[in-house]
Amino acid sequence: MHAVVLVLALACETAVPPSQDSGETRAADTYHSGLSAPANVRVTVTLDGAPIAGALVVQAGTETRYETDVSGVAEVPIDATIEGDLWLAASFPTAWNAGAIVDGGSSVTIELSSFDPTDNPDYAFADPGIDATADSNATQCSHCHLSIHRGWSASPHAASARNPVVQAVYQGFDRNVHDRVACEARGGTWSSAVEPGSSVTIEACHVASAVTGGGGCADCHAPGIGGADLAGHDLLEATGLAYENGVHCDVCHKIESVDVGAAAGVAGWLNVMRPTDPSPSRLLGPYHPLQFGPYIDVLNPLMGGVLREHLHEADFCGGCHQLDQGVLAEGAELDRLRWPEGTLPVQSTWAEWTEGPMNPAAPCQSCHMPPLPAVGNSADLGNEFDLVPGVATGWYRSPGAVRAHSWVGPRQPASGMLELAALVDVETELSGGELAVTVTVQNSGPGHALPTGEPLRNLVLRVEAACDGTPLVATGGDVVPVWGGTDGVLTLPADLLVVAGAAPGDRLRLLRNEGWVDYRGFGAFGDGRFSAAEKGLPDYALIGDAEVMAVDPEGRVTLDHPEWAAVADTAFWVRDTSVSEVGAVGGLPGFGFARVLVGDDGERMVPHHLAVDVESDNRLLPTESFTTEHLFASDCASPVVTATLRYRSVPWGQAQRYGWVVDDRVMATVTR
Repeated sequence: MHAVVLVLALACETAVPPSQDSGETRAADTYHSGLSAPANVRVTVTLDGAPIAGALVVQAGTETRYETDVSGVAEVPIDATIEGDLWLAASFPTAWNAGAIVDGGSSVTIELSSFDPTDNPDYAFADPGIDATADSNATQCSHCHLSIHRGWSASPHAASARNPVVQAVYQGFDRNVHDRVACEARGGTWSSAVEPGSSVTIEACHVASAVTGGGGCADCHAPGIGGADLAGHDLLEATGLAYENGVHCDVCHKIESVDVGAAAGVAGWLNVMRPTDPSPSRLLGPYHPLQFGPYIDVLNPLMGGVLREHLHEADFCGGCHQLDQGVLAEGAELDRLRWPEGTLPVQSTWAEWTEGPMNPAAPCQSCHMPPLPAVGNSADLGNEFDLVPGVATGWYRSPGAVRAHSWVGPRQPASGMLELAALVDVETELSGGELAVTVTVQNSGPGHALPTGEPLRNLVLRVEAACDGTPLVATGGDVVPVWGGTDGVLTLPADLLVVAGAAPGDRLRLLRNEGWVDYRGFGAFGDGRFSAAEKGLPDYALIGDAEVMAVDPEGRVTLDHPEWAAVADTAFWVRDTSVSEVGAVGGLPGFGFARVLVGDDGERMVPHHLAVDVESDNRLLPTESFTTEHLFASDCASPVVTATLRYRSVPWGQAQRYGWVVDDRVMATVTR
């Protein structure tokens, strides 16, 4: 116990290593203690008292690994210029990391001890803490890991359980409606719900079916609920730390191994091992600390470090970013002829990367955990704390080796990830008063499809043309799909333009269905299994965007361009006449890219717990592109064309249902 207390006390030292501030450099043959450093050290590694082959050995603060032979021995060269005490560290998969100081001799023994591999259901996950050392303590991660904690605390992982969109979909309510009258006026049902993060019953406006039976959501969104069975919790069980912190430090660093292809999250893919061994000291809590991480030389007893390489690998991320599920909607069934595996591809980011050009060179962590070159090590050695490198504080890492735990992506605008993800190219040709425009959109950045992850995400391309600032009339070409925003889809003949509820000022975007778009999507939508029709993306050609001028008592509409209706077979009806980025743009010149989930009632872009099919999936695969064509009537010699690609985290229709803001973000815009 005295040795443990001594090591922990080292964290309070304030001495600065000479090479850090004083300008002094250490001689190659001496080190911190002043002893002479041997050129090589013979290291014997034992496991539970017996020499062990295959153990990995490093000099703390360096990266080169050595493996013990059948006698449990490895020869390790010593770099005497490493700042701080010179230590050797060893690891074995079933044991805690351990080390020994180089005391001037030519040989050392490192004694490893096995940990109990039994998962402990009584273990309570640790509190990550807050972003201030003054208000944290040594039991909280933020006490030492300041930079890492700052990135995590603002990340989607930290908010995975309390995300208001997730909670709204889970219970099917619109929290922006606060009374029964307003709820019923918009077609909702005013009834009981649970206040997220608590067990308090409230009244809320239900606008859609809730998740039944848990849906497996908590297995990824709130994996720290704990208990005898980590899997299968109701998301509403997430309270306290499990709700506030979502996917946090102590959950991820308790993942002992990954079982690729098993059920998502802690239901199987991610194997959590909570510590069972009794604590060697009351200062370390009730159990012997156990943390799985990417380094061998993590020797601080407060950590209980164990080497695991999977934290550097995409397979680790796949545990929650790969979801194939059966039909969860009550009473609905899956079309087994279309989906013989019995599951729908809901989220496939990991599989997209696996089959893409960045495997294996650039796993997920390469982009989504950017380097922190100014951070000395994961415990902020040198940049936040002026301490001597050693057991308590760790050793300096190579610049950039420490990675931000921010998991940057589309929900963090400052990261610029969206702006780097796609390229847009525009070509124009003017002939005989007609302007022909071709627009090519390319997935130029990610190693996965664009967009990826949650299927509610979608990309909307808008193409506009003008002469001297006056918009040109679109006369043909590709359009934004129906899920880009419409209030209804009409099937014509033209003499039956009866639109119940229509009013003057509404728009009918008149289209001609020319068959099906044949594209190369992901999985079944690109491997040859599906025909163009089975890929489910209608090939609509725009005829014109007509305004409703009048509506008779029977609901028959009069259009400003009745001649367009005479040759159309489909119309997208839009009450919201705004063509801004937050408006309903279905049927306007442009295009869209999405994985379209369909509900049992035929509704498109539904949350995945309501899905019974994937109607289409034309998301852009890594490095691939898609070209669209558009026509405008032009009466000037130099028309200006603007193509804008926008990212939407939620589709227009679901935003209207749940009361969400359509938070369009411009990814790329090109003017010609």
